[in-house]
Amino acid sequence: MKLTLIRHGQTDLNKENRIQGGGIDQPLNETGIMQAQQAAKNFDISGYDLVYASPLKRARKTAEIFVHDEKPIHFDERLKEMDFGEWDTLRVIDLYKKYPKGFTSDGYIANGYLRYAPSGESFEDVAQRASEFVDELIDKYPDKNVLVVCHGTLIKTLVAHYFANGNLDIFRQVENCAISKFVFEENRRQVQMYNHVIG
Repeated sequence: MKLTLIRHGQTDLNKENRIQGGGIDQPLNETGIMQAQQAAKNFDISGYDLVYASPLKRARKTAEIFVHDEKPIHFDERLKEMDFGEWDTLRVIDLYKKYPKGFTSDGYIANGYLRYAPSGESFEDVAQRASEFVDELIDKYPDKNVLVVCHGTLIKTLVAHYFANGNLDIFRQVENCAISKFVFEENRRQVQMYNHVIG
């Protein structure tokens, strides 16, 4: 199976560098719509057999822009962004100053954040639900080309699960509307592209 993952376009919370998890259903802002439209101009949807997306507004709208009504979009709850609990909508810079042990040395959220946002999800939980979804695709559609539009932390966590034994430090945070491509075959898994912004 060939799998392409696209992160949604910008929202106002992204612009303000605030936490935006699965419990927050923000729409794309003007910039986010333009990002998706520009990327979609240089993206050929015709070669894809199936399209899936997170049901959250920001991913749904991004998928609609990429698909141009040419393919049906299937929505799956397991593709929602990681739920950051009490941290959702708060500014990253404020949280980093107050809870440095909840972040990695380069400023990304680490599993330690759960000490301060106990209602949030762990990276292991996100990897489990997202990989369950991908494993189902691999099992059902081994010869298909599948597009999935979802979220940055989910993509990074999923890729770390399959290609780095869960080590999140190996992969950079995914940019808005960035494209990542992978191959899943019986005896081979390959990263063809990661975090590539087209425009």
